[in-house]
Amino acid sequence: MAQADKRVEPARNPEVAGTLLDDPMARKLVAEMLAGRIANVRPQYDFTTELGYTYPVVEQAANLKGKDALAIMESLAARDIVAKSFFDRLIRCPRCQGVNLRPSSHCPKCGSGHVMRGRILEHFACKYIGIEEEFTAKGKYVCPRCRMELRTIGTDYRSQGVLYKCHDCSEVFNVPFIKWRCLKCSSLVTEDEVGEIVIYSYSFDESKRNWLEFELQPKLRFVEFLKQHGYKVAENARVRGRSGAEHSLDILATRDDGVITHTLAIGIEIARERIGLDRILDFDVKAYDSGIHDKILIVIPELGEEARKFASYQRIKVLEPRDLEILLTGRAQPARETVREPFEFESKSQLMQYLEKQGYTVKEKTEVKGRSGAVHNMDILATKDEGIITHRIAVGIERDEKPMGLERVFDFDDKAYDAGILDKVFIAVPGLTKEAMQFAKRQGIRVLAVSRL
Repeated sequence: MAQADKRVEPARNPEVAGTLLDDPMARKLVAEMLAGRIANVRPQYDFTTELGYTYPVVEQAANLKGKDALAIMESLAARDIVAKSFFDRLIRCPRCQGVNLRPSSHCPKCGSGHVMRGRILEHFACKYIGIEEEFTAKGKYVCPRCRMELRTIGTDYRSQGVLYKCHDCSEVFNVPFIKWRCLKCSSLVTEDEVGEIVIYSYSFDESKRNWLEFELQPKLRFVEFLKQHGYKVAENARVRGRSGAEHSLDILATRDDGVITHTLAIGIEIARERIGLDRILDFDVKAYDSGIHDKILIVIPELGEEARKFASYQRIKVLEPRDLEILLTGRAQPARETVREPFEFESKSQLMQYLEKQGYTVKEKTEVKGRSGAVHNMDILATKDEGIITHRIAVGIERDEKPMGLERVFDFDDKAYDAGILDKVFIAVPGLTKEAMQFAKRQGIRVLAVSRL
């Protein structure tokens, strides 16, 4: 049974990925989080700034101000590197865009701001209604309109409870009309006119630690390693499979040796526990459908036993943290400098010399034992160990008086398959029939049809 793994799913948005990898300030900020020097990023109010708040720890760690600091935190949140949570909401003035506003209560009848809140008393005799303070005189209740003393509640007067009263139009009301006074430009605006800004605090997501530590160091070095070996590297590559499905590959590396174009499908699986079989199956299916037989899988922290057996059976090169470190620190076989020149040859010896210049070890008329136990004779076998993967090219050479048929190509393909060699070149003198060419193309055999050799 496949082992369950708690997989960290990095975002596959190339734009978001670039923000993290290409921006040195973002990398520096994430490095501070990984080192434990920053755990939480909380805003601090500062109404003198454009935003009305700042992120002091971001400004100090990444030397960024205002919107730039906010943009970096939002980019990290978009990729789930940090979790964001609600901190507060600010009101923005529509006139000057300032965020330092205070609310003020207004009369819903006349709009005046000259309102007071308090216990409302009503004098039965003259029907005067006012705030309790208006009735208070020398420790007694005296009606401000008729000057009669109010002695007994329920007989002389009653209390309507705590309400608002407008001093301009004498309206008594329960809920005032709220307006906002901007303390920057003094504008007085209604609640419908103001804008709202939600501000957030951010906290580092510890579950992303393994992935981030890989992204910020080993991955960059690994990509550089591939480039030093002559590969063109595409990250988050989209590949159309033979089934018609479009697949996403973490890294796609290609190098044209002239004789063969090598394509590496590289998957990256990072979790907090062992990587299970399901992730390996998914990667293998994508590579197979894409027609890529050179497969490399980087796993952190390690593979489960069942997944390891499957990877070995499917010829998937697995790089766990220790393997990757050995590869990148140079303790693996170093890259051999190759000579880039146009691919052309007129003889078998010239072909062999060309392959040697590309860094291959070339053997002629060599025997290879197949998985069936049979021993096969290869006209030319070219081998190149790059540390990360070993390329083997089987070269078959056939001569005849006329274009050769299917059986010659089939026999060569059968030998290469049994020997576990997937990069195949067939030199046909003077050429192949149409049927043989179609078979070679379907089997991924590069055919070099020449008039003589």
